[in-house]
Amino acid sequence: MTIEQIKPLLSRFYEGQTTPEEERLLADFFLHEEIPEELQEDKQLFLTLAEISDQEMPTDIAEEITAFVNHLGQTEKKQVLPEVKQRKGIIYHLKTPPKIFYRVAATVAILLAIGGGVISYQQQIDPFSDTCATAEEAAAQIKRANSMIAKASEQCIAPTNKVLQQVDATTQIVNRYINF
Repeated sequence: MTIEQIKPLLSRFYEGQTTPEEERLLADFFLHEEIPEELQEDKQLFLTLAEISDQEMPTDIAEEITAFVNHLGQTEKKQVLPEVKQRKGIIYHLKTPPKIFYRVAATVAILLAIGGGVISYQQQIDPFSDTCATAEEAAAQIKRANSMIAKASEQCIAPTNKVLQQVDATTQIVNRYINF
């Protein structure tokens, strides 16, 4: 098959409108053909699907699923639902929570934070005392603190960049199929 024949079939696949035979054609194409760069993500998807499809489903699970589906088919035919007795009593449902509660909670939280800060500040003996004997010692401590901050930043930035790259790749795939 050619790329021009695969693209509409691939679009139908992502919309869930392909037949099992068409899905086999797609799988064969992606598993056995040279794939251009623009369809590499699709190839990876079909490789993953091929790995999953090679695994056999345990027979007891298959039997349970078949029994459940058959049971659903029988109950759909009946369409008779048992009557449910309504409990007596009044139940109040709020569509939106009272906004005043959130305001009061936020105010209390702010007051507690300010009060805790004031109390801890007052408990300090001399908040402006020097912790270093010399300027060189202070400079050395500042360098150590800066290197610790730099290392921590690098450890946070590396995974974040990797996640951003994955999000960009996923966004490109989604946009390609939206504009397909």
